[in-house]
Amino acid sequence: GMISAATGAMASLMGPLVAMHGSEYLYAATILTGILQLLMGALKFGRFITFVPQPVSTGFVNSLAIIIFLAQLPNFKGESWPMYLMVIGTLLIIYLLPLVTKAIPSALVAIIVMTIIAVWFKAPVQT
Repeated sequence: GMISAATGAMASLMGPLVAMHGSEYLYAATILTGILQLLMGALKFGRFITFVPQPVSTGFVNSLAIIIFLAQLPNFKGESWPMYLMVIGTLLIIYLLPLVTKAIPSALVAIIVMTIIAVWFKAPVQT
């Protein structure tokens, strides 16, 4: 949930940062972010999330998903059909595996399975 959202929020901010200032700012921003997260964790700032209404958290995560989705759309133009099949396979694993078992993270299984398929069949997909 929110860990993924925080990662997505950072990823959406880091792209423009690197484009404008170069990768040296990325390293500094990453280290500063880690220090701030450790400090907030040590000071127990997580308790304040209870004051954020659930609709606000849900809206944040959903809007972030829309932003990331729209940013990824240009990457799907003109790709090979094996890539589209792998996208469908990945989504099927991510959404159907939890119906079978929740013991293993479905995203991890999807990454491992699709990596093995791409290497085994020498699929023409970007990495």
